[in-house]
Amino acid sequence: MEAEDLEGGIRPHPPTNFWSMEDQVRQSIGQSYDKGVMQINPNFGEVVIDARGKRFKVNGSLDEIKEKWLKERTIIMPVVFQDNSRNLTRGVKEDLIRAYEDGWMARRLFSPEVRRGKVTFEGANVISYVAKSPEVVLWMVQKASTNLNLRGVDYPVIFNPWMTKVDLKELKLKEAETNFWIVALRVPLEGFYYLTSVVEGLIGGVKNMHPPEADRSRSKLMNVKFDMDPQARYRVENTLAVESLKGEIWKIEVATLYTDWYRTRRWYFHTEDNCPRAAQGERSTRQWSNSRLPQHNGPPSN
Repeated sequence: MEAEDLEGGIRPHPPTNFWSMEDQVRQSIGQSYDKGVMQINPNFGEVVIDARGKRFKVNGSLDEIKEKWLKERTIIMPVVFQDNSRNLTRGVKEDLIRAYEDGWMARRLFSPEVRRGKVTFEGANVISYVAKSPEVVLWMVQKASTNLNLRGVDYPVIFNPWMTKVDLKELKLKEAETNFWIVALRVPLEGFYYLTSVVEGLIGGVKNMHPPEADRSRSKLMNVKFDMDPQARYRVENTLAVESLKGEIWKIEVATLYTDWYRTRRWYFHTEDNCPRAAQGERSTRQWSNSRLPQHNGPPSN
């Protein structure tokens, strides 16, 4: 029978304190990440409905234990794949990690019970590696960096302790200071031929153009990524305008590391909170901006 408050209403139960059963919780977390064994537990959180929408809010103490476990067992490998490895498939990138595991297994650096870890791609240049043992993580953190070798080619890797999504986002934004890129979105057929010259002329600092990819929303149009000089981030605008011989203006939207990205719709320039389609329907007028770009008229003075 549920307790009642002084006004006769139902008094909600206080959230479970999972710290009092930390060992059991850690075992459950390990089963989940290592073996994919999940469970339904009403004490894991609660359903909340308010102005921000309907969501599942996780138990605070449980989330703290989970983060503690991940910090002990997970390595973040940022900006791993550069230069000659930019266009490697995820399968090949995972092969690099597995080849590295083969190396330490052959040298018997750890207990024979230590098996292969879990690889998760956090982005094109960031991998999370959940090790089967804390000693593997400690060894990798102390090592700090290495070169992964696959088929005679070395790929530089940096080992960082696990971090939250917020910290990881800050890391990616900091990356732009040395590894900046832009994506020209939905490039019209008429303007594609001039694109590299357009980017160089209007922004400057083009270092490399990646092979074009079909846009998910409009397959006849191309998205094209450019590696840029880091100082170009101060000159990027939301759109590139190109004028034809007949006076027609072609506009090309530009996305960067600073551009909001709505994962559900896989669309740049807005998040779920400010999604124009969700708020106004599919007929919404797009009013987006690269608002997170550095507010700076030029490079920092020395």
